[in-house]
Parts: sequence; C-alpha cells; structure tokens
Amino acid sequence: MTSYIKKLTFKTNTMKKINLELSPDQYKELLRLVYSGNWILDEPENIVLNDLVQMIFSQAKVASHEKLVSFDDNMQLYMPSDDFDDEMVDIIEDFEDECFWSHLSYRLAERDAGRQAGQEFEKMNLEEKLVMLERINEKYVSEFDENGLENIEIKNS
Repeated sequence: MTSYIKKLTFKTNTMKKINLELSPDQYKELLRLVYSGNWILDEPENIVLNDLVQMIFSQAKVASHEKLVSFDDNMQLYMPSDDFDDEMVDIIEDFEDECFWSHLSYRLAERDAGRQAGQEFEKMNLEEKLVMLERINEKYVSEFDENGLENIEIKNS
C-alpha cells in the first residue's frame, strides 16, 4: 500500500484551494521539478514563485524526505540539503552541457546552410531545409563528440 503525505493546499488569487495528494516518490519528483524550475526561472523578486518553492520544500519531512531539505534558521528559509543540491546541480549541468552542444552545432549548421545555398535557402521548402540542416548538423555533432572545442578557432576578419 502506498502511503500518501498530507494534502498540499494551494490558494489561488480568488482564494480557491487546490489540493494534491502525493506519494513520497511523487513528492520527491515534484521537489526535483521545483528545484530545477526555480533554477531556470531565477526570479528572486517573484514572491509567488518563492512562496511556492518554500511551500513545497516545507513538506519534505512530512513526505519522509527530510534529507533533501533543511531549514536555515538565519535566513528563515527552507533550502536544499548539500546532497540534494549536489545531485540537482549535476543533473542541471548535464542538461546545460547538452543544450550548449546542441545549440552550437545547430546554429553552425544554419550558418553553413545559408552560406552553401545562399538566397536559395530561403526559397527551399521546410523538408529540404531540414534535410540540409540535418546533414550539416551531423558533421558538427560528430566533430564535437570527437574533439570538443579543440578545433574551434576564431578567424581574423
């Protein structure tokens, strides 16, 4: 039998309440989502967001995940534990790394496609553009997988 934590209650602007019943495993996943979403949004001035983060973090003990969150007496805030922070930073850094390589290869592919096809690139239909971009993108993906940034240089103009 799955044990559930007490209901999380959220108040909306019209003072209606939204209740959620979560298993401890679901709560942990919600905590991971809240942590990563808060990292990406990074809006210290967003009171609604910060209150929501605090509300979710405050339930860690009830959900049997007290090792993931601690209360900072000086700041009067719930904070991720060092272990949870390390785990999430590793996940986020892996994601950021993947985004970097993906964006770099795709943007270089777009640049090269424009150079190769010139004004004809804009006249191509979507399928033709995608085939061309994918072919060029694969070249960069392969290069970066093998050599990282080792062969990247800025040419003097």
